[in-house]
Amino acid sequence: MRYIAVFLSVATFVSCNLEKPSFGEADNFQLAVPGLKVDSVLFKNSSKVTMNFGHPNSEIRYTIDGKEVGTDSPIYNGPLTLDHSATIKAKAFHSDFKSSEQAMIQVTQIANNIANASIELSPEPHENYKGLGATGLIDMQKGGLQFRSGKQWLGFQDSSVTITLDLLSEMPLSLIKVSSLQNQGGWIFAPKKITVYSKSRQIGEITLDDAAKKQEYQLKIISVPLVAGNYSKLKIVVNTLNEIPEWHQGKGTLPWLFLDEILVE
Repeated sequence: MRYIAVFLSVATFVSCNLEKPSFGEADNFQLAVPGLKVDSVLFKNSSKVTMNFGHPNSEIRYTIDGKEVGTDSPIYNGPLTLDHSATIKAKAFHSDFKSSEQAMIQVTQIANNIANASIELSPEPHENYKGLGATGLIDMQKGGLQFRSGKQWLGFQDSSVTITLDLLSEMPLSLIKVSSLQNQGGWIFAPKKITVYSKSRQIGEITLDDAAKKQEYQLKIISVPLVAGNYSKLKIVVNTLNEIPEWHQGKGTLPWLFLDEILVE
């Protein structure tokens, strides 16, 4: 009987400790990143965003204005319907554990459908990641984080990619958006610089100063302000980093560039 009592005592102790970590363990345990899902990353009227996280008694807090998520951010209680472009960020919180890393996704309202435009690429996408070819950049279909599935992503391993776009008629524009993938674990980095020309005249440029920094796995929609005007033909030059930075296992080699959509406003 004495041995049975000891066994039950030990079993109860182990059970209690499995139910709730000690203070030191809780302090070191970090929650997983919450899941974010949208029914349409590119949309004309609205997009629905859902979030999920399965740990009991946890909560998801979020922002839709691109700001960092904190303990004072709104609590997610159900699907969000957005009728404007937004950057959604979310984190999981629990009183016993460290909050999760931040999840992020962008949704973009389409101002102009340019699916019928004429488009050319130089160079052509890599043989392994040809997607739907050049027209896949203007078909209004957004690729997901799983770049190996589907045919939306075009992959390049070149220092620059030139996109020549003929809108077929003049259109008032002040902004171009370039959709890219950032998966540094897969040696895929965001562009370093994007420059836009019209009839050999530069009308827009943006440099991404953080392209070489460690960043989360995410879809990036990069906005390039233009000199406002009426345009029919555009040349978009996307430059990559010269080489993968020192902190990465692929240091010194040329990174991959993945593109899947060009939008104009």
